[in-house]
Amino acid sequence: MRHPNLVTLIGACPEAWTLVYEFLPNGSLEDRLSCRDNSPPLSWQTRIRIVTELCSVLIFLHSSKPHSIVHGDLKPANILLDANLVCKLSDFGIARLLHQDEDSSGREMMLHRTAPKGTFAYMDPEFLASGELTPKSDLYSFGIILLCLLTGRSPLGLTKEVQDALNKGNLKSLLDPLAGDWPFVQAEQLARLALRCCELNRENRPDLASEVWRVLEPLKASCGGPSSFRAGSEEPCQPPLYFICPIFLVNEI
Repeated sequence: MRHPNLVTLIGACPEAWTLVYEFLPNGSLEDRLSCRDNSPPLSWQTRIRIVTELCSVLIFLHSSKPHSIVHGDLKPANILLDANLVCKLSDFGIARLLHQDEDSSGREMMLHRTAPKGTFAYMDPEFLASGELTPKSDLYSFGIILLCLLTGRSPLGLTKEVQDALNKGNLKSLLDPLAGDWPFVQAEQLARLALRCCELNRENRPDLASEVWRVLEPLKASCGGPSSFRAGSEEPCQPPLYFICPIFLVNEI
């Protein structure tokens, strides 16, 4: 599959047990949020653009035909950045194809039943409880990532911190100062959107294409970034540099 915000798989070398990916010189979003190797902090404009790009590629994956694709392990460490700080979603080791099935309440929906895997702080609590992986599972992780971009803080307990700050009217104290002077109205709008994505009941989470994208797209435009893609659209990728990744065989327990 090809999308401007998916890491590009160049090919494979079976003799060397190697996958070849494009090379992304700015490392991971996790590295950049922690300013690893004394890298400069990401501005609030760049953070808004990154979360918009992430939304676009998730819409693309979730609307894939004939089967939706759920990433299953969304986190800043799996979001890589190219030379222009354009985000590229990577690490599809536990991604799943979804099929029409009944959930635990007997409702027809696209899901995959599996033993919960992923990174705890970003994992959908409903997936942990039921073993039902759905597009709304990625949406929960997306909400946590958005809160991390806003605050620069650890994901553990972050939803409660942000909700308490909103209730007390002091969200500004939580915003990451390294990002620059956040426009407060937009920051509050993003914080409330993120908390909706992190609702414990997946039925209460917004739809990515019809609700989340409608909030993010105008915010991205207000940052002065070019509108080079539509929600979930596939665009031709620029010829990438190469990165070689060894393949490791792991027995699944």
